Parts: sequence; structure tokens; C-alpha cells
Amino acid sequence: MEARMMMTNGGLGDSTGGRLVSVDGRTLPLRGVTLRADARAGLARVVLEQRFTNAHAEPLSVTYLLPLPADGAVSAFAFRIGERRIVGEVDRRAAARERFEEAVASGRTAALVEEERSSLFTQEIGNIPPGAEVVAEITIDQKLVWLAEGAWEWRFPTVVMPRYQGAAGRVADTARVSVDVAEGAVGARATLSLTVRDRIVAGRQAESPSHALTTERDGEIVLTADGGARLDRDVVVRWPVAAARPGLTIDCGRPTDGKPHAGHAYGVVTLVPPSREAPTRAVPRDLCVLIDTSGSMGGEPLDQARRVLGAILDTLGDDDSLEMIEFSNRPRRWKKEPMRTTAGVLEDARAWIGGLRASGSTEMREAIYEALRPLRADTQRQLVLVSDGAIGFENEIVAEILEKLPAASRVHTVGVGSGVNRSLTQPAARAGRGVEIIIGLGEDPERAARRLVAHTTAPLVVELSLSGSALVEHAPLRLPDLFAGAPALCAVKLAPEGGELVARGRTATGAWEERIQVAPLAAGAGSGAVVALFGREQVEDLETRLCAGEPADELNGAIEKLGVEFQIATRLTSWVAIAETPSVDPTAPTRREKMPHELPYGVSAEGLGLRATWSGGPPLWATGGGAASGAFRAMSIGSALLPPSVSASASAPRGPDMKRRGAGGVMKAIGEIFSRDRSAAADEEGESGIVLPAPKGAAAATLRGVVKRWKDGDLIVEIELAEELDWRAEGEALVTFADGTERPAAIEAGATTRAGRIAGGRTVRLTLRFAAESAGQPRRISFGGIVIEV
Repeated sequence: MEARMMMTNGGLGDSTGGRLVSVDGRTLPLRGVTLRADARAGLARVVLEQRFTNAHAEPLSVTYLLPLPADGAVSAFAFRIGERRIVGEVDRRAAARERFEEAVASGRTAALVEEERSSLFTQEIGNIPPGAEVVAEITIDQKLVWLAEGAWEWRFPTVVMPRYQGAAGRVADTARVSVDVAEGAVGARATLSLTVRDRIVAGRQAESPSHALTTERDGEIVLTADGGARLDRDVVVRWPVAAARPGLTIDCGRPTDGKPHAGHAYGVVTLVPPSREAPTRAVPRDLCVLIDTSGSMGGEPLDQARRVLGAILDTLGDDDSLEMIEFSNRPRRWKKEPMRTTAGVLEDARAWIGGLRASGSTEMREAIYEALRPLRADTQRQLVLVSDGAIGFENEIVAEILEKLPAASRVHTVGVGSGVNRSLTQPAARAGRGVEIIIGLGEDPERAARRLVAHTTAPLVVELSLSGSALVEHAPLRLPDLFAGAPALCAVKLAPEGGELVARGRTATGAWEERIQVAPLAAGAGSGAVVALFGREQVEDLETRLCAGEPADELNGAIEKLGVEFQIATRLTSWVAIAETPSVDPTAPTRREKMPHELPYGVSAEGLGLRATWSGGPPLWATGGGAASGAFRAMSIGSALLPPSVSASASAPRGPDMKRRGAGGVMKAIGEIFSRDRSAAADEEGESGIVLPAPKGAAAATLRGVVKRWKDGDLIVEIELAEELDWRAEGEALVTFADGTERPAAIEAGATTRAGRIAGGRTVRLTLRFAAESAGQPRRISFGGIVIEV
């Protein structure tokens, strides 16, 4: 894989969270994606199938950064290889990883799904045999979105946008959430099969703003694109249904006997507010709009944001007030203070919005602080954040909202673009007791504006509560207000014998109350989706409390327990599936592939900071002098500038700080990068190792390795070779630990890559066994003229 230059959108040393890679001449392992969905009454169960093929002569391991719905529960996982179907289970994250690595080291095909963010997962499949195909199956239960015009909307992501990480150390898991973006098409396409079990309004049919659809005779909805759709945007489907009647409805399910949570039933309650009986006086609105103008918003995303903002401005009257703040590297105000929205003020606002340009990094926290800073405890203000959410420090934003938002104010999020980071937009809206709205490129901005406006006017029902003999607890713990034409969904834990469920609240004319009888439910009966969704909603409540600064140990323990009991993926629990018998020779060298993503539709590599935009003339390093362009001054040196043995590694070393340096200083900085200690750089990035050629006359080859398992006296290390190597590991190795102590260990021949001349681009494995269990962190392994730094 050839890695291109990785640019920054902000200060030098900042990370864009991605890199551009060439796919020319490569056979990528992901061959196709199938979405099979079944939707009814505000819920969808989706099965995502991905076909991975090994076109090589060696066993293949694939890593794929997988986008999934932020509001969904990953409730099942399996993979198929040949005639075998291997069903996974959820285990604690560390235990699942350990089981996966042990299986791969023994030659068995195994797969692992780990949550990095609520909408971002890492999927690994190890030991795909040469010429074989593995089909990964992931089941997701997700809530649908109700649209004000009387329709359900299902949205499923297919692409990951790079997320700005800021300076080194700001995001602890930068290496895990950084995205490889292909310079060309990845080849894989998506097909869709959707069954809608709601009664669709007569004469109407399902529609999509993202893809062409057709409805088959049996009612199945499919994509019409020849060969499938590109994996570069959300799949969005909407279908109109008859207006819901005011009151309560519930869909229930109960786990089978033997499950740790089978002692209760679970449900999803739909709360439909009463209709507005008479026109009400318009409530003056105090709006503060935060507009993301960072580089990733360049082009169509910012154009779409302008349309959304224009539609919002069209709803404002003389009694409303408006404040606008744009932000990239720093926040910039439209006016020093909020303005009454007279005709003249609105004209000026539109002109200001029309003049916005995208560039720079996404320093969102400063913008949130700037918007919240002047608010008093009794302030009633509606904050509207318009952004693609392309950051990796989402928790910073959620924590800022939880800490500083007055009780009477709200934060709403409008996610714009083809790969919106819903791990930001959804938790931020949840913390701000507001609404999350996603609008893709080409979608109708007025629909988004109408939904937003409905949530910035007075709610129909406030102080909402659930009680009754059937109720054990509900999630979210903090129930939302009810707005006109907008049903709310709430997950509940129920007494298995049933009973009464009561919803109470307050309207402008007095108390509001609705009741429903919940029937007894036998073990294994009803919908499994509602069970998984209750677990997921409780996890999100706990994650919000973590952002608010509550004790981490207690909350993390509760999250882990929920993940295992409900068998759902969480930040602390993972899905793991392992074949029972070996499918490859564990002593054979292997290949590793990191599957890249398409460039999100409507977004440029330059806007994401993945490619330089030069002002003209040759690159600066070709001229040897002259003033550095703005683009070059914002550059961190990526692997395209490193020697071949280094640029073939999974990640390039980060450059030194080049702020405030002239052209000569920049060239000096490039030299510093070449002379940096390579092992320190690899440790910093936490990526796979590289081969560093030994100097002339040196007796040993120095390799970089990654520890895959270190437990019970067993040490497994993998080394990714960038160059051809004579590999021979046998007998005994000497291991040096971080404290300087040295201990011998036996090389396990049956679990170590066999001797031979091994080509570059392959991965070899070394398995060691200590005579007695050892503690400490291994740092160096020496044997047979080879030194491995780990």
C-alpha cells in the first residue's frame, strides 16, 4: 500500500485522523455488502453482510473500520466460511481480544468486532485461507426517526469520514480511529433488501433522497443501481404512514430462559402527544447557531449547511433573536450580541452566511464554550450546532454541554454531509435535551428546518414521567419533552407478569395522562430487538454520566455488565467468533490488509486535509527555498516523504513542531524527521512494526514487532516485513524487559512462522514460552542474528 502525504487542518503536529492511500494494482479484500432490513412501528432489525475474499497465496487477516448506526444495538454476530457458520458471543473486551489472538495463532479462522465510538467499530477477521471467502454477518437493532410530515425514516451509514484529532495526545486512541481513504474507488458495492411492515398511506410509496429505489411485487424495497451502490454515503429510506393516535403503544419482548436478564420483560414505548386543539401564540425564540466552517465542510457540505441556515432564517420573526458563530481553528461571531430578526437584520445574516468559507481545523470545544459562556442559569436559549461532526474528541464536547448548559436551554445538532459523525451529534443532542437531525447532501433542507423549528417552539407536554405496576425502570432516565407531531420512543424494563403503565405530564391547559395495560410475557416471547435496545439505551445513559464526571470505575463496571448480560457490543464488550478447527497452517507467513474507505460523497481530499493544495509552482521541497504557502505551513510530513523501508509501514512518524519556521526551518525539520529514532516513532503511533535494514557490517537485522498476547508465560509477537528477509526462529530467545532484566524463553516452533526467505509485505509470528511466568513489559527479543524491538 502506498501512503500519500497526510496533511493537517490546524497546527503542525495536529492529526486529521486519516491518510490517503493508493489502491492502484491492489485487489482489495472487501468484495460486496448486503443490507437486509425489516422495519415496523419505529424499529428496524438490520443484518449487514460483508464478503471478504483472499486473493493471495498466503492466509489473510483483514482490519476494517466499520460505520454502524449510533442509535443501534449490535445484537448478533457470526461469519460463514464455506459450509460452516460460526456464531459469535459477547465477552469483556480484553477477554475477547485474548481469545481472538489465541485462535489466530493456532491457525483457526476468527473474527472480532470492537466498539471504538457509538457509531464506529473495528472489525478484524484473521486467517482467511488462500482463495477462500468469509461472509461476516452483523445484526443491528435500531430506532427509526419520525418525520413531521408523517413518515418513518431509516438511515444506515456506509462510510467513515476522517475525524480531526488535534495535537498529539489529545485523543488517546488516535491510531484506532484513524481512517485509510482510498484515492480511487474501492470496488465493493452495497445492495439493499428492505421489508416495511407498517401500513403505508394509500397511493404513496417508500422513497429515498440518497439512492434510487424500486418496490417489488411482494412489497420488498430494493436499490436499483446496477451492480449496487457505492459505499460513500448513508442509505436513507422514508415511508409515509397514517398519523399515530395520541396515547401510548408498546412493543414487548423477553429473553429466553437461562439468560442472565430473563427475569424481566422489556419493551419500547411510543408516546404520541395530544394534538394542538387551537392555534397558540408564537413563542419568541432566542437562537444561537454554531456553524462549522472547517476544511472538511468545504464544497457541498457547506453549501448544504447554508441552505439549512437559510431555511431556519425564513422561520424567524420580529420577536425572535439570532446569534451566529462560525468556527474552525477558532470561533468568530457574526455580531457582538444577539440581534432582533428584523427584515434588515435577516438580510445581513444571509449575506454573512453566503460569505462563509471552509478551511482550518475543527476546534469545536472553543465554539461551544463561546456560545455557553454568557448564559445565565435562568437563560432560555436554543443552541443549534450545524456540523459534519468530524472530530475524535467527542467526549470533550458532551462534557462541556453537560457542565455549562443552563437547565432551561437546549442544544440541537444538525449533522450535514455524507459521513456525519453521529458519535458526536447524537450524544451532544442527548446531553443538551434537544433533537438530532441528519441531512445528507442533496436532501431537502426545508424538511430539516421544519423539524428543528418544531423543537425550538414550546413543547406540548413537559415534566414527562412513566410509572405503574408494570414498570421496573426506563431508559433514557431523563425523559424528553413531547412536541407536536413528534412521537417519542422510550425503552423500558417490565415486570414479567405485566400490569399497568402510566405516562403523566403537564400541558399548557393542565395535567396530561395516558394509561396502557401490559400483558404477561413468557420467556422467549416477543421481539428480541426491544430487549437489545433497552440495554443499549442504558449504556448511553451511563456514558453520558461518565462525561459529566461521575466515578469511572463504577460506571465502567456497569457498562461491561450490561454488555455481557444483554449480549450487545459496548465500549467495554466485544463480539468474538472462532472456528473450532484450524483452517490454515499456523507456521505459514501471512498477509495483513487494512481495508480503506471511499472518499465521502461531496467531500474533497484537500478539504479533509489528506492532500495538499498548492498555490502554483513546484512543491517547496523541490525548490529548496522561497516562502512556504499556507497549505505547506499547515502540513505534517506523512509517509510519502520517508525512505521506502519506512513508508511501507502502517503509519509514518509524526513530524516535529514546525510552527513559526521559515522555508529553511521547514527543510531542517524534514531532515529531523529522517533522523528520528524509528522505534520511538512506532511506539508513539502504536501501529504494526517495520523492518529497518541493518547498517553495513551489522551482525543483526532489527525488526519492529507488536505484542499480540502476553499472559501465563506465553508471549506472541507479530512482525510486518517491509523488505525480504531470511527468517529463522528456533531454539531459544533472550527477552529484555522494560526494567532492564533479561530472561531466556523457548521458541514454540509449532506456533512460530517456519524458516525461509520471506517476501516484504508479509507478516511473521514469533511465539515464546517462559519456563516460569514472567512479569513486566517485554522490550527487546534477540535470537539467531535477529533483534525485535516491541
